[in-house]
Amino acid sequence: MQDIDWGEEQIKQYYNEEYQSTNSLVAGKIQTPLEHFQDRVKTIQPVFEKVKPLLRPDSRVLDVGCGAGELLSLIQPQVKYAAGTELHRPFVEFIKNHLKIDAYAEDINQLHLDRQFDLVISIVTLDHLVNPLATLLNIKRLLAPGGKIYLEVPNRDEALNYFLPEVNRHKFNRFFWHRAHFFYFTKATLGALFQKAGLATAISCRHEYTLKNYLNWYFRGEPQSSFTIGCQETDLLSGDSEFERRMNKLFAEMEPEFKSLMAETLRGDTLCCLGWVDS
Repeated sequence: MQDIDWGEEQIKQYYNEEYQSTNSLVAGKIQTPLEHFQDRVKTIQPVFEKVKPLLRPDSRVLDVGCGAGELLSLIQPQVKYAAGTELHRPFVEFIKNHLKIDAYAEDINQLHLDRQFDLVISIVTLDHLVNPLATLLNIKRLLAPGGKIYLEVPNRDEALNYFLPEVNRHKFNRFFWHRAHFFYFTKATLGALFQKAGLATAISCRHEYTLKNYLNWYFRGEPQSSFTIGCQETDLLSGDSEFERRMNKLFAEMEPEFKSLMAETLRGDTLCCLGWVDS
């Protein structure tokens, strides 16, 4: 837990005035909602694959901290009703006006909805909230009978926090710990939080970024120029000689094994948690 003492209005101001400049998907650029949507939707498919088995044609789904609606845009055609909450007002307007999906510019803890949901999703949002337990309890109250919660949060135990040369490890640590995050979780602490909220859990791990991104941090000690490049670009070399083509092919072939290694050893960047009321 970081020692950040912010009130509700300060948090709203931060997400509407500062967050998009300091945490943009493209380093040094404030993206429009459309640009953010177009970039994030390129990398959201692994999240959707986790969520898809939980969807039914009659489901009502709420996405808490829904960004510009990237995941909602994939979910909506699969279910009866989908909606989202998001503190950044321009994203909410984009979702309502361009995606034609219900969205609310409000903290889930301050929002009073008159319906229940079969599935509540929250992707890398719980760590941004000042009281995760209160949030989980509020989400729990929104669940219809038999409803489930699917959450993803950054993994405090991810490999880059531990397995880099010392100088570059410290650089990654500074990159990893930033003031947008009030809390950081391990599998044990996330499970304990859900247990305290009266929810059973199944927790797994996945890794969004590429092997090339890991090597970039290992040797250079810095992030790549954009989130999309960090998650999708696997080519190590830029030329077209036989050697370069075969090296790039080798790295592309290693990518699934790298992702499996990170997930199975719980060293991936993301913890994935399915929660439900255990009756």
